[in-house]
Amino acid sequence: MSLLTIITNFLANRLCDGSTRKLIAGWWYSILAVTFLLTLLSFWTVSTRASAEAFASVTSTLILIFLSVGGTMVMRKFHNPFFTGLFIGGIVATAQYFFLLSLIYGGYAVDRRSLGLSGAEDTIQSVVSFIQAIMLGSFSLLLTAHRTEIMDRTSTLHKNSNSVGAGASSGDNRNGGDASDGFREVEMNDNSMDESTYDPPNVVI
Repeated sequence: MSLLTIITNFLANRLCDGSTRKLIAGWWYSILAVTFLLTLLSFWTVSTRASAEAFASVTSTLILIFLSVGGTMVMRKFHNPFFTGLFIGGIVATAQYFFLLSLIYGGYAVDRRSLGLSGAEDTIQSVVSFIQAIMLGSFSLLLTAHRTEIMDRTSTLHKNSNSVGAGASSGDNRNGGDASDGFREVEMNDNSMDESTYDPPNVVI
């Protein structure tokens, strides 16, 4: 067992009664909450900052919205290796992007303070972006350690398909059994009719 798995199992036991599924879901909901906060901050940035900083804020918000919708769909419906790997790769790339954004916003805050202006907004953006980068990076490690929890073949979709297939096969077997019973009954009736209507020939000695 790897160190990462040991750490995630420890967090699951301490926070979620030993359920890694609840740990993954809770971590993802926390990321969605920070995404909502960054969306609100982007409106503030667009209304008070220059076009370059406003463009960076809006772009980062759109990336988070796409990642939130796509990630929720992967964890709820698309349980296969391709989409799970694509989701983990998107999380890693987004974590790196927000780490760079936190450095850029921090540089803006320093520049504004050197000019005698308030850099509180840029400082808040830098801190929240750094928190989002840490949460996304740790979530990618959590998914990598427990990716089989996402790629669960016993999901509702697979259960429904298996039940439909089982019902069809059982129906075929039942129909086949009824047909064979019918053939057997007809054959017995034919034999009984032959015996009842059989007229032995008169033998003259």
